[in-house]
Amino acid sequence: MSIRQHQLALRPLRRWVIVVCAAVVVVLTSGVLAWLLFEAGSDPGRRLEAIKTGFTVGLAGGGSIVLFLAVRRQWHQEVVAAVTARDADERRLTDLYVKGTEHLGSPLAQVRIAGLYALERLAQENPHQRQVVTDVISAYLRMPFAEGDEDLETQQELHVRRSAGTILTTHLREPEFWGVTLDLSRAVLVDFNARGCVFTGGLNCEKAVFIGTARFTDARFAGVARFVDADFRGTSRFTGVTFEDDVLFGGVRSRDTRWFLGAKLTNHKAVLDIPGFRVEPDGTITPDAPAR
Repeated sequence: MSIRQHQLALRPLRRWVIVVCAAVVVVLTSGVLAWLLFEAGSDPGRRLEAIKTGFTVGLAGGGSIVLFLAVRRQWHQEVVAAVTARDADERRLTDLYVKGTEHLGSPLAQVRIAGLYALERLAQENPHQRQVVTDVISAYLRMPFAEGDEDLETQQELHVRRSAGTILTTHLREPEFWGVTLDLSRAVLVDFNARGCVFTGGLNCEKAVFIGTARFTDARFAGVARFVDADFRGTSRFTGVTFEDDVLFGGVRSRDTRWFLGAKLTNHKAVLDIPGFRVEPDGTITPDAPAR
């Protein structure tokens, strides 16, 4: 039940409703009593029984009102308890979310990794938080990072980014599939292993930097695959990939010339923009010239 529904459910009972109900009971009791006395005539015994019956009807009507108010009060108490429990859950989720995101700003790599896995656990236990957590992790991967240095801090950051990428790709496969949309534009990704992943909303990696091995083998892109101006600085593999929408790889920098081996485009109306590659009538993506 939403907060708005709770507010409607907790609306106070108007006083005139109780007054009207009481008046109805009084009128009904008086009517029944008058009718019974009329039927009893002048017989004292029958009149006594009529009076008892009339007041019994009145007590029954009054008891019905009291029972209704008791039930309504219990119902309100249950609604209040539900709202309180919901608020407690929301506060707990907020606290976990805030603590996890605060960890991502720590200067210590191990604390940042702990924050990532805390956010993953939060999303795993609360499906409605999965897209939010995914966006937070993606935003972390878009933070500026200089690859060139070989100091300890840089190596630790590489490890943190590798862990972040692993968390994202783990939940794009069964049995822990989240069904989220990824925006990794301008992200710096380390050993990004999306083998067998399903990108239900496509994937935006425009101007992203891939360090190490970027593996998309046997992945499926249900939406647009956008890799415009992406920089693959290591090995890149799109072997056996299935594209179901536009494939945009304009301006990509890569040392690999056979990375789309066995890849297919299943939508004949989709746009294929991969420099040096074309699509065959059966949907197979092949290089314009034989690989050297």
